[in-house]
Amino acid sequence: MEQSAKRGAYVSAEDLSTLWDFGDSGSSPANASHIALSPDRKQIALQMRMADAGTNSYCMRLLVINRTGARSPIVADEGGEFIKATFSNRRLQGFPIGLPMPLTPRWSPDGTLIAFVRRDLGNTRLWLARADGSKAYPLTKGDLPIVDLRWAADGKSILLETDAARVEAERDIAAEGLQGFRYDYRSWQAARARPFPGTALDHVYVRIDVANGGASVVEKGDAALTFTPLAIHAPKGAANVSISESRDAVAWTSRENDGDIRSPVRLHVRIGERTISCKSKACAGELLGSWWTRHDHVLFMRTEGPAERSRIALYRWRPGSGDPVRLFITEHLLFGCQTGGDELLCGYESSLEPRRVVGLSAITGRMRSIYEPNPAFAAHKFGPTRRMVWQFAGGEAFGDLTLPPDYSPGAKLPLVIVQYISRGFLRGGTGDEYPILPLAAQGFAVLSFQRPADYASRFPAADWSSFSRNNVRGWADRRHVLTALEAAISGLVAQGIVDPDRIGISGLSDGASTVQFALMNSTRFRAAAVSSCCEDASNYDSVSEEYYLDLVRWGYPPRGTDGRRFWQDYSMLDNPGKVTAPLLMQLSDDEFRMALPAYHALEAAGKKVEMYVFPDEHHIKWQPAHRLAIYRRSIEWFKHWLMPAAPTKAAYDDLPLVPTSRRPTTSSAD
Repeated sequence: MEQSAKRGAYVSAEDLSTLWDFGDSGSSPANASHIALSPDRKQIALQMRMADAGTNSYCMRLLVINRTGARSPIVADEGGEFIKATFSNRRLQGFPIGLPMPLTPRWSPDGTLIAFVRRDLGNTRLWLARADGSKAYPLTKGDLPIVDLRWAADGKSILLETDAARVEAERDIAAEGLQGFRYDYRSWQAARARPFPGTALDHVYVRIDVANGGASVVEKGDAALTFTPLAIHAPKGAANVSISESRDAVAWTSRENDGDIRSPVRLHVRIGERTISCKSKACAGELLGSWWTRHDHVLFMRTEGPAERSRIALYRWRPGSGDPVRLFITEHLLFGCQTGGDELLCGYESSLEPRRVVGLSAITGRMRSIYEPNPAFAAHKFGPTRRMVWQFAGGEAFGDLTLPPDYSPGAKLPLVIVQYISRGFLRGGTGDEYPILPLAAQGFAVLSFQRPADYASRFPAADWSSFSRNNVRGWADRRHVLTALEAAISGLVAQGIVDPDRIGISGLSDGASTVQFALMNSTRFRAAAVSSCCEDASNYDSVSEEYYLDLVRWGYPPRGTDGRRFWQDYSMLDNPGKVTAPLLMQLSDDEFRMALPAYHALEAAGKKVEMYVFPDEHHIKWQPAHRLAIYRRSIEWFKHWLMPAAPTKAAYDDLPLVPTSRRPTTSSAD
């Protein structure tokens, strides 16, 4: 059953929650690509997923897509479970986050098989699928914590990079618990009582025989270089490294000033023994990746103005022969790009278009659509949407304004602020919890706010601690962001679009910090919602010792000192009386403890505050039922406080979670 939408229908929370997706939530062209190009460059393998709130699970598919659109995609495999990623948090290993594990399928050298990772009933295994869709089957047994995979050149085996050492360390920690855990830097008590592995652990490499699934451990040495081949070609500290098809040339970026972590970077290449630095102004700044064409031209992307980073531009440069040529520029999102001969293959999103696969010509810059997973979404009725760029005391900022589909000029609307990255599809802001288009469909103006560059960016900094101290001193960065946000609101009020007495604000992470600071230092807001919370001195003990030591390095007052003056403009725990807006907290179970002191202080002060805690969730929430519940409650919360005639809360809480059976389209887009 393909996706369908009644033409002219408004976008609902359910519509957003059942979109087909691929890749992670990364917002950079240089992020790891999830697009697997076949050896003959004619086909793409892509792992797709769609959330099903009714079963609180995901529909997973492996598709084989013809690059020209000459035939419908082949379903090479269907089934499996969502695999959560982990990351290193300070010195702690295996820290959970609700993003998908970045596991790209890999083609066999002859192009007949695709190796991929699939989880079933909690067990992660290596699978093989025939590229013609005739069969898919597991190659390994049991649970194997696979991080990445590569085929051997002869196609007879597959080398796996695994997280087995971290899993073993977790077992050792569990055994340690029989004698009691010693409280030390390994503890992150905000998330769990059990310590995390506290040292960097090498990956374990395993070779799998394709014929029989036999496994053998491989020494690190050359195996590690199989997964990081670029490391031996570029200078130490290089970023955005790429190698030409002939493998005799390498491109990279490096900081122009090694002593300043915020220094602009510049593009360099080495051809044979000769190193060439691109002297053009276009080759410096915030560069986002480099790729080689088959004609040994270098493609690279950079952010451009207005408002510092509001656009992404693609350039082509022939090393040693003049300035680069700009091929393409967009205010939308390109991510996870990889070269495909004379075309760059990328994920792409625009404000009103969910992600799809596109090709960008390395000759003309023309963009073409290769695969559109959600073609029916365009049948919805959308309100006016536009990119806003505005001036404020600290510089320029940008965001995207969405108005209701039935908007009548002259009507003053309630406004909801969604934060803090605004590039690409207007879904739910960072963390995807505040559904922009459904909010607009309910009658709100919605500003998707891109937080401006840090206040500290204007000062040189030798390390991140110095950089952070410049941000924290006098809450300079928090004031900087709030000033930018209030300037946008003032502009919308002056234009007669927004009712100044009906403004709400929402956010996760840095966005939640902006909400907290706004509630303490502004009278603009009549309702607020956060997905993480709250910053105050109780964090010193409620989070972890690693976090506390960082705070002190960043300029927070250490334990045993009088921090009342420091916290007076920011801490809701110490100053609950300053908060006048009702506050909704929808928090993960591994972060809600941070919010308890402030929650109880607000409650004791008679403030309107509600908290909901979601089990088995992390900084980014991953469970479909939870996301849909959060979508609905967020809409209800802002309707209740900003629209006097809004439906009762029960009207949203009682909505059923209906299972879906939508399938991605099997027709390629032109």
